[in-house]
Amino acid sequence: MPGVRGKVGQAVMYTEAATRGWNLAASGLLLVPPRQQRYDRPVGIDLFAGAGGFSCGFHQAGFHMAAAVEYDPDAALTYLVNMARPGVKIHFDTPEREAAFSKMLERHLGVNGKGKLARSGSVAGDGWISTRPAGERGCEHFWVADVRNLTGQQILDALGMQRGEVTAIVGGPPCQGYSMAGHRDVMDPRNSLVFEFARLVLEISPHTFVMENVPAMAGMLTPDGVPVIDALCRVLSDGGFSEYDALKASLASHPDARAAMRRDRPKPRRSRKGAAAAPAAAADEIESAAVQDALFAPGGGSA
Repeated sequence: MPGVRGKVGQAVMYTEAATRGWNLAASGLLLVPPRQQRYDRPVGIDLFAGAGGFSCGFHQAGFHMAAAVEYDPDAALTYLVNMARPGVKIHFDTPEREAAFSKMLERHLGVNGKGKLARSGSVAGDGWISTRPAGERGCEHFWVADVRNLTGQQILDALGMQRGEVTAIVGGPPCQGYSMAGHRDVMDPRNSLVFEFARLVLEISPHTFVMENVPAMAGMLTPDGVPVIDALCRVLSDGGFSEYDALKASLASHPDARAAMRRDRPKPRRSRKGAAAAPAAAADEIESAAVQDALFAPGGGSA
């Protein structure tokens, strides 16, 4: 009786697979091994990373700050010296940004007209992280880029992770447009960067996020006349993070609000034909082998 024999064989196969910890695919037709986790620490991503203060604190708290984004070349170099190790991958969103970073790097390392180093300069891993145990990883992927040119999928692909697997996103979007120390201009283009932070949070869907803000933001309006706090909380709440009231209370400095926690596990978006929807097109990415070799090869920067 082939049918009975087939069912018995199938049952034996399922039993053997279960002992190995394998899972039944969604189709029910295939047994697959469980997806292996790359990291043994909670994973963090730092947006608007600056010189690395947020990353340093989270690293000390036990996180692996696997990726970071910073627009300013000088701040980016400071971050890489202190929070990365040799081998970190550097990405640029435009050729102009790559050229600016390369020029700054030449000044930092004292490269003369013949392409030789005139003096020593600090390179990735020479700073704070050099005081940590060798087993503690530094930042693996760093974008010298405008966050408006990046997508969450681009960052996840570089890390080999899926939406919903990152533990935390941290960052301090520029606050000059909101600060009492500035002009508090509603049309200041930097004001929109808090919404770019929110966009990347929703695209990556971490378990939680931490955003630095200034109290004066509570009194600012968007160009459409909507309170910035209300708009930001609505975007995040509609995207599955906490509840609107909890987010608003948190941004108004109520520490017990328990905001910024993802409500449920994200599900892949589906197209009309049932296939997973393609991610938004990422900006052209420029990667310079010369920058990699000069700055991040072990022993780089010595005369």
